[in-house]
Amino acid sequence: MAKFCSESRKLLIFLAVKYNGDFGKILTALQLKEDIDTPYEVVEEVYNNLKCKTLTFLDYDYPEKLKKIYRPPLVLFYYGDVTLLSDKQKTFAVVGSRHYNDYGKAVTEKIISEMPKDTILISGMAKGIDTLAHEAAIKHKIRTIAVLGSGIDFCYPSENKHLYEKIKKDYLLISEYPNALEPSPSYFPERNRIVVGLSNAVVVPQINSFQSGTMISINLALSIDKPIFVVPTSIFDETVNNDLINEGATPLKNAAQILENLKWK
Repeated sequence: MAKFCSESRKLLIFLAVKYNGDFGKILTALQLKEDIDTPYEVVEEVYNNLKCKTLTFLDYDYPEKLKKIYRPPLVLFYYGDVTLLSDKQKTFAVVGSRHYNDYGKAVTEKIISEMPKDTILISGMAKGIDTLAHEAAIKHKIRTIAVLGSGIDFCYPSENKHLYEKIKKDYLLISEYPNALEPSPSYFPERNRIVVGLSNAVVVPQINSFQSGTMISINLALSIDKPIFVVPTSIFDETVNNDLINEGATPLKNAAQILENLKWK
């Protein structure tokens, strides 16, 4: 049985590499029993050539949180401390605009600096608020998970190479896309569902448009009943933070509100 499970696991990883992490194609290949025509040596070679580690839907430590999202990733490629994905961890996501102002930067730093050291920040390592959030977490000794919208071995954006290497070494870097696969516009919304799925709550320091990736994350959080906290802004600021609050998001003034809402001591 153990050998069967090991071979099934390697096959799933092989398909994830072959189809570049595309959930639909991997699922179709499994349904059509594509493995029947795949030599075991080929599967083994692809598996052994991976630089990173893997976590699959078949593994006992695959997080239950992810099983509740739409199309949970069948394979996660990762570097770092995979125990950060444990369902027992206290996690919060920070998402926001790629273009931020001084206020957005200041409140991102403030909220993260107030969070307890046993919490984990999750974000997408994108330009803007995502990058600020990861950097603030590291600065204030809060563990962090970066979910990539590219292959696990492809740093995007390139200017975040230092951040990529730091998280890879000391925290957790994950992606459902293998190797050095370059990012595609469709990958980022897919990435967002993992960020939201792994978190207990979603924090929005600054969002500038209803037509943004941040709104995708917010809608995903609403679909699985995750609490959403939005920082209020001045009526003179060109953001949509206050509009989201008017529509029902919780206005966020400090980290204590998050702790109280989630009943974290």
